Amino acid sequence: MKNIICLFVVLWGYLMIACVDEDASTDVNVPSQIVLSDDTPVNAKVKEMYEKYGSYFIYKFDDLDLRYDWSTLITLPKYKYPKENCIIDVLDFLDTEVLGILPTELRKYISYNVYLTDSLWGSYNEWNGHLLKSKLILGRVGERFVDLDKKELRDAWLSLFVERMLDSWPEPTEFAQISNDGYNPSVTLPSGTVSKNAYLASSTDIVGKYAILKFGRKGKYNSSGTRLHVTTFAQDFGDYVAFIMFKSQEEKEAYYAKNENVKRKVDLVKEYLLTNFHVVLPEK
Repeated sequence: MKNIICLFVVLWGYLMIACVDEDASTDVNVPSQIVLSDDTPVNAKVKEMYEKYGSYFIYKFDDLDLRYDWSTLITLPKYKYPKENCIIDVLDFLDTEVLGILPTELRKYISYNVYLTDSLWGSYNEWNGHLLKSKLILGRVGERFVDLDKKELRDAWLSLFVERMLDSWPEPTEFAQISNDGYNPSVTLPSGTVSKNAYLASSTDIVGKYAILKFGRKGKYNSSGTRLHVTTFAQDFGDYVAFIMFKSQEEKEAYYAKNENVKRKVDLVKEYLLTNFHVVLPEK
């Protein structure tokens, strides 16, 4: 019995030494920051944005970088590469009008890889941007940027960045329920069957009827009002963040008068951000 105990002690000691040796020789791989050049004005601006927001704005890439990363089920969207002479203006706009006005507590959630394109097209519409599975892609980075409606672009891009942030945040349960009921309304068909994903005509007053601010980017409608995809609450949440930050109180009141759920959703977004991040959104 004593021999067995001694043998056990020896083996145990050997195992402990082996573990210590293994730990001592293990290399810890700590991800390092990418090294960006500032050899051109465009690269210098890209580097500045990376250092400020931790987000890498990519304007030179291969089609294969995006081919298998689309989050949409439709035929792959089409795009053109960005116009390099427009990139600084676009990044300046993002810096001062979109990302730079986000509360500091939220900036660490800004998407890491952002691809810049011009003329980004889905099935029937040109997009201001789109979420990929692991990336974010912005359109409009071309010569037309100068003439575009900057308020629309500001709202759309802020919403897009917030939508991606929500991937790593807790689900806003009550807000999500109201949004999903609006994006996917139930109707009773003539047969008596209840459809939970009714089609909406493009002429539908989605604010007054469903407290939805925009038709979904993933829920595109063709000329007959047929929806191609179901849109999630995350886009609606992003739209509401932009709504809170950019609409005047008078404009908000006009929306509240259309549907009391608009006010309810505004309150839910504010409560969510205050509870989870101690953030109060700036308002006009």
